[in-house]
Amino acid sequence: MPYRNHPLPVRLYLGIHDHFPARRSEWVLAGILIVWGWILTGPDQTFAGNRAWSQMAAIMPENSWGWFAISVGAFRLAALIVNGTFAGTWYGRWSPHVRALASFLTCFLWFQISFGLWNSDAATTGLAVYPGLLVLDAMNIVAASKDAAGMDRAVSDGS
Repeated sequence: MPYRNHPLPVRLYLGIHDHFPARRSEWVLAGILIVWGWILTGPDQTFAGNRAWSQMAAIMPENSWGWFAISVGAFRLAALIVNGTFAGTWYGRWSPHVRALASFLTCFLWFQISFGLWNSDAATTGLAVYPGLLVLDAMNIVAASKDAAGMDRAVSDGS
């Protein structure tokens, strides 16, 4: 891998820079997920008294949703960094699989939000946004799965 001979900060920068365009939506969706979670863990109550979020509030507390989102988003960012920067390592071999899992977990959250908003019968602009995020991440599952299958073939072929 061309990054191996660089100091770690340069290696990270080059790995992210070179692979960012191909994974742009994964990076952005991970960022959205982390910020969304951060908002829910803050002092203001987003779910309280808002019928649009009543479905999610019935499943688990707002703070728990927030920490789940932050955890999945951070997990996803770590997978993206490894995928782009440490691809030639033993753990880099699994990064497309981890990216697919992270996209799947994120889809779970986008689905919960979309379904909850739809089921609440509240007029909210979130119904124009969250289903779109769900579709983007479903496409990311497909792309990461293709990358994982290619990696599996390369390993089985001994390349």
